[in-house]
Amino acid sequence: MLAGALTFLAGALLASAYFLLKNRRNTPYLQLDLDALPALGEDLRTLAGLTDGAVTSGNACQILQDGALFPAMEADIAAARCAVHLETFVWTAGEVERRFVELLSRKAREGVKVRVLIDALGSSGGDEENLKRLVESGVQLSSYCKPRWWNLRRFNHRTHRKLLIIDGVVGYTFGHGIADQWLGHGEDEKHWRDTAVRVEGPAVQALQSVFMENWIEESHCVPAGEGCFPALEPKGDIDAHVVSSASGDAVSSVALLYTVAIACAKREVIIQNPYFAPDDGVCELLAMMVKRGVAVHLMLPGAHTDSPFVRRAGCRLYEQLLEGGVRLYEFMPTLIHQKIVIVDEIWAHIGSTNFDSRSLSLNEEVGIGIRDVRIARELKAAFESDLKRSKELTLEAWRRRAWYSRVFDWVAYQVHDQL
Repeated sequence: MLAGALTFLAGALLASAYFLLKNRRNTPYLQLDLDALPALGEDLRTLAGLTDGAVTSGNACQILQDGALFPAMEADIAAARCAVHLETFVWTAGEVERRFVELLSRKAREGVKVRVLIDALGSSGGDEENLKRLVESGVQLSSYCKPRWWNLRRFNHRTHRKLLIIDGVVGYTFGHGIADQWLGHGEDEKHWRDTAVRVEGPAVQALQSVFMENWIEESHCVPAGEGCFPALEPKGDIDAHVVSSASGDAVSSVALLYTVAIACAKREVIIQNPYFAPDDGVCELLAMMVKRGVAVHLMLPGAHTDSPFVRRAGCRLYEQLLEGGVRLYEFMPTLIHQKIVIVDEIWAHIGSTNFDSRSLSLNEEVGIGIRDVRIARELKAAFESDLKRSKELTLEAWRRRAWYSRVFDWVAYQVHDQL
């Protein structure tokens, strides 16, 4: 009896492990006709259409750096009349959590429909009493993919999306979590560097749809009525498109977005990302772009990181990147946490997606592509400011690393698809 039970348990664990490792989206990189791809300043429909999105015109966008995000979000939540929808991965006890709990609870007591979706693992550092206060005040709170022994297949599926939508008319997407390390100005290791965008106009409806997807999946409730999908008037002159990916997708839309956007570049690509450990096809693509005359700049964390194993896996690719002519920088003061891609000073992408296999192949992610010279130049200016606090790596110096560092990097990269 006992032997049979143990055999059954071992089989169940092996089957679960198989699904954890195999249930991944495909991440295509190199099957591209580079000459057929249009410049993003001329045609945004190709990029949006390939990634299951649609271009909307008449949007207004505001870039928010570091801790400046929270006062803006709080002001919009305080002004909410009918609905507040918040989705986040990280939710940790501290000042930011306290502020949001108090504000969201107050709005719920005022009669506003407040729906909060937090990832079950990412929110494990939250204050249970504060979460209880949210529910008691009338906030509809749901946790995404709670770990359960009978459903280990979903354990690897996490919502890494960061979204806030107010009354269906104002939307945010960002890299921040509800946690104190996002306060400040990215000035030291306790205050991370990050970037967000506030959106008004027709693109907000697409952000709302992404939130609804996860909310309905997890809560089994279908929101409707005022504040969900109102008619949206033009608010500016920016073209934008929202891209998202879900764990059940056959092909990763966010991986495809990054791939095609880079391949569309004619002059320059700038990437800032905290977790860089993709398949090595990314390095080949970046080197191909350098050969075509495109300047490629890649800024990643230095010693300050909350995922050193992921960083070491990414280090396995640095020599290949440098050999390919990519300019590679390490940000020194703190963890650089923004997920930014800028192409040709005309198009930029902001959102939750890291440049690692977990974001590109497993997680639920979201971001917004923006075609606007002003926004692209503002983000490039922030990148250039970050360069002053960064160290550029050289191929010669990188090749002089100790042998054991190379071994560690190689070992870490062997499991990069689960990091």
